[in-house]
Amino acid sequence: MTSGTPDAASVVRALSDAGVLFVVVGDPAPDQPLRLVVSRHPTNLDALGRALDRLEATLRAQPAPTGEREREDEARRIGDATGTLALSTPAGDVDLVFGGARRSLYADALSHAQDRVLCGLHVRWTGELPTRAPEPRATSRMLSRRLFSLAEALAHRIERRSDAVERETQREG
Repeated sequence: MTSGTPDAASVVRALSDAGVLFVVVGDPAPDQPLRLVVSRHPTNLDALGRALDRLEATLRAQPAPTGEREREDEARRIGDATGTLALSTPAGDVDLVFGGARRSLYADALSHAQDRVLCGLHVRWTGELPTRAPEPRATSRMLSRRLFSLAEALAHRIERRSDAVERETQREG
């Protein structure tokens, strides 16, 4: 990860080139993750996975509360009940916001979004996340299965990439 303002242009360009549907939330700020609301449509999630692989994204672990079952702990480390996936990339930290398991935030964000130029790229932009009534008793169980699957696939790709780099290093040594 780089320090300071995330290289929003690199992230936005990679997502746009992959055909990912997203809305930028707020202005990129020093030492703050770039926040994006992303469509949860399966085709969009596939495109997102390809873009995140190109960005060499890694998961930023979230602290898990004690006393939870193992699967719930893993889900909390990967995301939260509102469907935010915290990632690190060489271009900076990125928070991908999907919404809770019952409703996507993308449609709400898109309805309030404006066309804007960000780092020389045309994007859909909104000043803040849409506000909604909280979902009843939001827990990690409410995470979308597809979102969790995407996080697992991303972690698997990262692990494979690390193994390949290690094998290459051993071959050179």
